[in-house]
Amino acid sequence: MSRSPTRWTMILASLLLAWLIHTVLSAQTIDPPTSAPFGIQVIDEQTGRGVPLVELTTTNEIRLITDNAGWVAFDEPGLMDQRVYFSVKSHGYSVPADGFGNRGQAFNVRPGETGIIKIQRQNLAERLYRITGQGQFHHSVKLGKPVPWEHANLNGEVMGQDSTQAIQLGDRILWTWGDTTRPSYPLGNFATSGAWSKLPSKGGMDPSIGIDQQYLVDQDGFSKPMFVNDIPGTVIWMHGICTVAAPNGQTKILTHYSIREGLGKERRAGIAMFNESTEQFDQVTRFEEPARLYPCGQSFHHIDDGQEYIYFATPYPLIRVAARWDAVLDPTQYEAWTCLEPGSDLDLRNPALTRDANGKLHYAWRKNTDLVGTEQQRQLIELGKIKPEEAWIQTVDYQTGRNIVLHRGSVRWNNYLDCWVMIANEIYGESSNLGEVYFLTSNTLPGQWSKAVKIVTHDHYTFYNPVQHDFLDQDGGRMIFFDGTYTQQFSSTKSPTPRYDYNTMMYGLDLSQITTISGAITPSFQGSK
Repeated sequence: MSRSPTRWTMILASLLLAWLIHTVLSAQTIDPPTSAPFGIQVIDEQTGRGVPLVELTTTNEIRLITDNAGWVAFDEPGLMDQRVYFSVKSHGYSVPADGFGNRGQAFNVRPGETGIIKIQRQNLAERLYRITGQGQFHHSVKLGKPVPWEHANLNGEVMGQDSTQAIQLGDRILWTWGDTTRPSYPLGNFATSGAWSKLPSKGGMDPSIGIDQQYLVDQDGFSKPMFVNDIPGTVIWMHGICTVAAPNGQTKILTHYSIREGLGKERRAGIAMFNESTEQFDQVTRFEEPARLYPCGQSFHHIDDGQEYIYFATPYPLIRVAARWDAVLDPTQYEAWTCLEPGSDLDLRNPALTRDANGKLHYAWRKNTDLVGTEQQRQLIELGKIKPEEAWIQTVDYQTGRNIVLHRGSVRWNNYLDCWVMIANEIYGESSNLGEVYFLTSNTLPGQWSKAVKIVTHDHYTFYNPVQHDFLDQDGGRMIFFDGTYTQQFSSTKSPTPRYDYNTMMYGLDLSQITTISGAITPSFQGSK
């Protein structure tokens, strides 16, 4: 005789049926895995080259950022085999707006296929690639595209890196950076990082493609500290890296070092020398008290009146020292281009100004004398100690006539233009607080640098400490290259750009777009506006 199913058997059967129905329905609504992503490459309409750091955003706010080759890989479930619109945004680049003001492009998104977006460049300089950090070619790799770098997505375990100081030594270039972050923990190397690369003329990469940097690493493969720091809780920054002949005649790399409590108090400072055996910097001299003048900013050599000097640009080259070992080590031997009496401190309330018989301010190179730079000028003018027209530094935006304040940069001689050129960023800028980059020229040193041409803009984002690397110049100086630190710090932007934030970016500037008119260097705007 058969028995009726029990209550528990009926419950289990119901649960099993429900599970089977759910599984069938779920299988019908989940997209099958695709064989390959859909690729989009954003290219510079003017050069045909892929553009890094371009944001592509869907209508439901999925945001992708192009890699160094200008690619993004898109494989969003639910949006494959659909027509998808991507809005396009990038610092200094744009695409035309449609009738509703939208700037973007739609694609039929299919696995394994690709599309192209042509973008118009407003920047006079061209953004080439991100130098440091992780994932420079991450989309290219996902798409199976060839990449030109040996370390395409991680080098020296570096995730983020700040501010470049680089110098040529023989056939190689020593690159150094500030604070460096790592993948395994939020804190990384805060005692300066370093790497070697070959000169392009000695087997190095074409700088328009990349830099073949080989990091100096520790036993774990992470970018190692270039200084030994015995003060816990501090960082070591270096400034004004330069070369000079040592007493034995060998060319050595020297730099100013500063051990600091972050952006705050300085605990120790002095001059250090790069030890090629240990590939670290060794202290040569320690300042017993804060030095008035010392290596800072970006350095270059120049002969004036038969004497070779090392100049330091911050960004104006208003500090120099004789290119001798003993002079570089002695803070009292440094000279400032200043309007103060020799040997005097800057007393804002009662400044020791030098004037000629007609009452005109007398600027000159003076040893062991306080600098009167941009900030000091501003204070003296506000206090009525000097007139605005007496200030040595009076830089204006060439296109708008607006007075601008430059923050940091570099000065280099340029054979193509036959003059000195400066690459510097503005502080208190209109589009960004610390992200607008300018090009300036001068026929003399220290130079007046009166007119500046904007070459790079950033929308509420920072790009600080730009530096031109003249050892990378091409075609007799017609093409020059410079980098700077791209970061949300000191900006109003709340959301940092993934992968790119707190890393250095390389730009190229074609100086054939610069024309000499009546002795003044001005842009010809042969490129796109």
